[in-house]
Amino acid sequence: MNITKILNVRNFVKILNVLIVISIIGTTSLEAAKKKEDKEEKDCIYCKKYETMGDWPENERPEAFIYEKVDYPEEMFHKNLIKSKQKQGEAGKKVYQRFVKGKSRLNKYQHLMIRDMAYFEALFNEMLNDKKAKVETLESLKKGREAMRMSLKISPKAKTSEAVLKFWATGKMLTAAWKKNKKKKKAKVDPEIAERAAVLANLKKQIATAKVNAQRAATIEAQKKIEATK
Repeated sequence: MNITKILNVRNFVKILNVLIVISIIGTTSLEAAKKKEDKEEKDCIYCKKYETMGDWPENERPEAFIYEKVDYPEEMFHKNLIKSKQKQGEAGKKVYQRFVKGKSRLNKYQHLMIRDMAYFEALFNEMLNDKKAKVETLESLKKGREAMRMSLKISPKAKTSEAVLKFWATGKMLTAAWKKNKKKKKAKVDPEIAERAAVLANLKKQIATAKVNAQRAATIEAQKKIEATK
């Protein structure tokens, strides 16, 4: 994947910001509306039969809900985090920090957002190995995971290991490009050129802001869903 393709991904991800968060909170919002009519009705499929992953026999699960032993990139987790539960906890913190607490900076730091999609993959995967994890929560998170995969055209059927590596590698490449661009901005330039660049940057900022207005409002409601996975 070259830099041009990566930059195209960045533009595409701007549009997907809304889709990603709405996918994460979609189940919660729809469920709340349905509860007004029928408190027992749930917006999920398997959770109607199984409450936790411990209740759900592996031989009865679709492939997407089967845990995969993944060799994560060395930089993702501290060497002392060996157990699945430890990785789940760390991934949950990263997801919370990026997609909930840092929701207002998603558009500004898209290179970090792409990188942390790898943690979202890890969170979902490690929860599959947790007998106490709620099936309803996992079904909701799966929708968010599929929306995120769309940003790099990763198949919903792809293995977790494949998705993690693509998100992590692309995030690193985007980070390198971001740092290089940041250095260029610090270099001395002709005042007239700088003024024109500032006007253009301001216009781009206004456009980007308009695109993520809905996302910024939606992520406030996402906190409850992601906190439940911590």
